[in-house]
Amino acid sequence: MRTLANGLGTVVRERAGRLLVCYLPHGDPATPDATPRLYAEHGVDVLEVGVAGGHALLDGPVVSGSMARAAAAGCTGAAAAERLATDLDDVADSAAVWMSYQDAPGPAYLDVVAASRAGGVLLPDADQVALLDAAAAVGLAGVPFLSHTPTPAEVAAARRAEGYVMLAAADGVTGHRDHVAPGNAATIARLRDEGVTAPVLLGFGLSTADHVRAALAMGADGVIVGSACVRAAEAGRGELVSLLTSLRAAVDRA
Repeated sequence: MRTLANGLGTVVRERAGRLLVCYLPHGDPATPDATPRLYAEHGVDVLEVGVAGGHALLDGPVVSGSMARAAAAGCTGAAAAERLATDLDDVADSAAVWMSYQDAPGPAYLDVVAASRAGGVLLPDADQVALLDAAAAVGLAGVPFLSHTPTPAEVAAARRAEGYVMLAAADGVTGHRDHVAPGNAATIARLRDEGVTAPVLLGFGLSTADHVRAALAMGADGVIVGSACVRAAEAGRGELVSLLTSLRAAVDRA
């Protein structure tokens, strides 16, 4: 099964409760140091590979700007998939999720994703239940995206998740927040009460070790860090390594 072959299913099972997922800006010429190997070597469990495409309606200026640069450099669609497959070949047992925007992903689109060697796919603007079915048809794990206040349809998708679930820790778009909203604890508990058994990871606005500790204390099974990774990568390898190392330590010590 593709999800297991690419390490996603194995990592999720082994690291459930302590999962660190970090956004990797794929093909952005401003972030050349952001590679699967560097992420893996510094403790990232799952690479959320940001691929330019569609309208990044849920991403703030940091991530949307990165996607725009990647698109201008031609790293989209099949070209992005081919490049990612090569990059992932450089890291044994890599676990990666293709993250992009495509409101109606058909078989042709998902075949491209599958060719990238990513084990899963996250498309926040798609119908989440339909995405699970379409992804499974090509051997991918659909990663349901849940709004800060999950809708019944999103919860239904989360109940069927094979990998993990991404819960938006805040309303609005991605980008730095000063704190993790305490109401997330009640939302995670409600998801459990409603039959969600997959790991629930908090994302949106998490950027520091304190944010990581707060999210895990609220019952999250892991965290997803996005914009902060792009900013650090823009600043250079040293800043990126420092961030990834601090996040890994926070997850392990929480």
